[in-house]
Amino acid sequence: MGFLQLVLPAAAAFQAAAAHVASPIDIADRVFSRQAAVNGSWPYGPFSTKDRDIVNSRGEAVAWAGVNWPGSGETMVPEGVEWSSVEEILDLVKSVGFNFIRLTYAIEMIDQIYERNGSDVPLEVAMITGLGYENGTMVTNEIVAKNKGWTKDTGRFEVWDRIAEAALERGLYIHPDVHVGKAQWCCNNTDGNAWFDDYNFPVKNWHRGLQYVANWAKKHPNVVSMSLRNELRRAINSTAPTSTTGYNWLTFIGNYTAATDAIYSANPDILVTWSGLQYDQDLSALTSGLNLNTAPLYKGDAIRDGYRRKPVVFDLGSHPWGDKVVYELHLYSMSENLDTGNCPIIEAELYQSGFNALGIEAPAACNITKDCPKALRQTPVILSEFGSAQDTSIFNDTLQGCLRQFTTQNNVSWAMWSLAGSYRIRSGGQGVADTWALTNYEWDGWQFEEGIEKWWKPWAKASLSQAQVSVTS
Repeated sequence: MGFLQLVLPAAAAFQAAAAHVASPIDIADRVFSRQAAVNGSWPYGPFSTKDRDIVNSRGEAVAWAGVNWPGSGETMVPEGVEWSSVEEILDLVKSVGFNFIRLTYAIEMIDQIYERNGSDVPLEVAMITGLGYENGTMVTNEIVAKNKGWTKDTGRFEVWDRIAEAALERGLYIHPDVHVGKAQWCCNNTDGNAWFDDYNFPVKNWHRGLQYVANWAKKHPNVVSMSLRNELRRAINSTAPTSTTGYNWLTFIGNYTAATDAIYSANPDILVTWSGLQYDQDLSALTSGLNLNTAPLYKGDAIRDGYRRKPVVFDLGSHPWGDKVVYELHLYSMSENLDTGNCPIIEAELYQSGFNALGIEAPAACNITKDCPKALRQTPVILSEFGSAQDTSIFNDTLQGCLRQFTTQNNVSWAMWSLAGSYRIRSGGQGVADTWALTNYEWDGWQFEEGIEKWWKPWAKASLSQAQVSVTS
């Protein structure tokens, strides 16, 4: 099957989604989105990219160091707001020295607005639907009690508004991240959220949801970026036709370019982060300029006649949004195919997987891995997810120490997983604690205070010390 045939489903989905967008771009909204730049106030948007850097409207390089705030569970409301107010949670985030929050969400949240003819889902409905009547009513009351001005009828995007506004007051960026299609704990190969047109990943709904969030972002000057999708991976037991879901680089590029077109048509100011394949571990074919017909991909679907086809190389600069794309990668110790037990090897793997786009020198262990090509062009790359238990083991964890060293030495922006000391619902259980989280179960302090003081604060400070260096000529 030819390249155009693989891209067409994504393009067709974009056209279908565009027909269902609620409204054209409002001129007043666009003016508001540029207001910070005009007034010369933080965050000096809109942002763009210049070679390896994210830059603000003043031409200064911007660094991010922060945390993931989960909000893509079944209630589709950011976790923890029943324990502490939005402002109290953000004060905790700010106290570490973080400046960036990757706020996860489900496309289902926007689907439900369309199902309700444009009306958002109220808090009480969201909680009862996700938790049942008794617990849902109880949690609703707790949320309302903790957050002044909210009622049981406050909508989910009103919650987002409050988070973005309070974050702006504290100098924090909010980065909406499409974590899943159907709200649930992420991720595996059989959850229906894995690949384009998987049963919980209808492409037209995805485009529509991206455009909705891109339009919402125009109200908030500190929402300078948003993601396309979290942790793409091979789908198992998918019901989608294989013609639209071949797990390979061509399907990936066809769908990602169409989705970025969708965002750009709604909000051309916003940065868009592109995640990689195999649970966001691999962007090598893009950054290294490989032939997409034949580029290697772990567990990928082979294009049998790939060597007989005309080579296809992705050219980011050929798109109108070429200076709006930032690459993002993840790495966890449970990786199926990458060695996470030796720091020199980890650094070589990170370079090969996509961090070569930063223009950094190839790590020494590339002499061992023998797979460290230079990048086709320089592009910003961030590490938007990684994590481990928040206890004394973090000080001797090979992977965590290596990631800290790699990001600090190479000025890499990052966001750790995660903030959520407890989940109101996760994998079917309610009131679930998380030992990998920064906050305690009650969201009113830290799970591992020593780690905050000796690990996260110094790391954030070192990472952000490189910010706001002029890169303009």
